Amino acid sequence: MKIKIVGDIITVRGFGFAGIDGVVVKTAQEARTAILKMLQDEDIGLILVAQSIANALGNEFDEYRFRKHLPLVLSVEDSTGEKAVEDIMAVVQRSLGLKL
Repeated sequence: MKIKIVGDIITVRGFGFAGIDGVVVKTAQEARTAILKMLQDEDIGLILVAQSIANALGNEFDEYRFRKHLPLVLSVEDSTGEKAVEDIMAVVQRSLGLKL
């Protein structure tokens, strides 16, 4: 399964150094389009979204996060310094309906 990232150019390039491909976006609409396209790709298991982009998407981002099937969608700290506010283990448990 692949991991992808959606975010600003610095965040996407930073993750690129770790071998993670992504899409650079500047607006919530661009992010929405990129995320929806990634959600349709069966080879993707995890979509990382820069926290500033997640904030711009608002409640819509929560809908992506709380889906009950792959790919999982999580926010990550980005180049703006905004820290991801979610506990990854809690998101995985909610998404998969498991208690780890």
